[in-house]
Amino acid sequence: MKNKLLLIILLSVISTFLLAADTNFATNKEATIKYSQGLYSYNQKDYENSFNIFSELVDKYPGHELINYYYGRSAFELKKYDFALAAYDRILISKPDNHRVRLEYARTLFLMQSYKEAKKEFEAVLASPIPQSVRLNVEKFLQMIKQKEKNYILNRVVIVGLGWDNNVNNNTYESYTDILGGLRLNNNTDKRSDTDFKAILVGNLIVPSKSNDKLSWESTGVVYAKEQNHYHDNDIFLISLESGIGYTNQKYKNLTSFTYDHVWLGGDQILYIYGLKNTMKYNIYKNHLLTLDLKYKKKKMIQDVDSQKHSNIKEIALNYLLPLPNKDKLNIFTSYASERKEHGTRIDISKDTNRYKLSYTKNIFETYSATLGYQIEKNRYKDVGTITAKREDDKRDITLGVVKKIDNTKSIMVELSDIKNDSNINLYTYKKRSVNLNYTFAF
Repeated sequence: MKNKLLLIILLSVISTFLLAADTNFATNKEATIKYSQGLYSYNQKDYENSFNIFSELVDKYPGHELINYYYGRSAFELKKYDFALAAYDRILISKPDNHRVRLEYARTLFLMQSYKEAKKEFEAVLASPIPQSVRLNVEKFLQMIKQKEKNYILNRVVIVGLGWDNNVNNNTYESYTDILGGLRLNNNTDKRSDTDFKAILVGNLIVPSKSNDKLSWESTGVVYAKEQNHYHDNDIFLISLESGIGYTNQKYKNLTSFTYDHVWLGGDQILYIYGLKNTMKYNIYKNHLLTLDLKYKKKKMIQDVDSQKHSNIKEIALNYLLPLPNKDKLNIFTSYASERKEHGTRIDISKDTNRYKLSYTKNIFETYSATLGYQIEKNRYKDVGTITAKREDDKRDITLGVVKKIDNTKSIMVELSDIKNDSNINLYTYKKRSVNLNYTFAF
């Protein structure tokens, strides 16, 4: 990379001395018209056309500052970083104090993963009299370079919160359940509300490969605890681990990992789940992010009474993140999961599950945002009972969350949820509402 950069600089110096800027540019009507066309294409984000136009102009006027600048910016947007560096070099040779161009030069080096050279250029910009907003942006780049120069990257998030649920046991509001033969069974319609306290710790460790900067070993751990105020049979404790090999380039990331989850309910160990997961993320265009998850898991129950609940799970999930104007976002999610029991006669294990979720995030003020979500989950069980038909559940979940950003590491969120589960077996039909208040701190 260093030899390549030296060659680019050498060519820039030669071209600058051999081809002096044509002082007649301003009086060349054809050239000024072409320049205006290139600038219009650039402002319309038609970078391919602006690159071609400024490429013609820069051959005729290699010393012209603005032609080189927009030629470099167009090349940068097209990820033609070598051309961008050469253009910025031609400007900096004659105007080394042009901090705007030096910042673009440093950004280009950063994306070329020439972190040592980029750091030097960013520090030169930082030592100059620049606006505070630019200074903060440069400091962010230097912090990212510092992270990349480490042997590892460690991110941690802590979430603590309070919650309220008006139906913690998901009891039905239907007074009876019809069974085969025209008989009816009475249901427990006693709704129990309760408050809870929850704490979540998330840690993510990335260890880049020393021999290949596109490879890394990534591990994520989650510890989740929720304690009910009254009905402690619903207390949950979860440990989740995921670790595997990641591959990253400029637009694509793939992570293949082993996963393990261990769950306690009401103080007792209930189950553990282990398996393989492959996540593929693709940046389609300008942060339009497409994510595909493939999972295979084995669920093992721990209690003897649950010995017939062992199952195998296959799942595919697709998520599309669409950025909108004013930093708003639209998120589209769909998934399909197939769970099959390993053995036994239970009819409440084997099922197919389809999920569809749409959420919209709106930035209300500078530090406030609101997210409205709508999710549908369809469960279709595969086995027929002796006294009931095949179970079919349709769950609808509406959520509204408001986030107050305190700073870059801390935020507060309030979330309201309304759930309704319809089932062809009345026993599993229920409604519930919940409220959660969470405080998030990243470090």
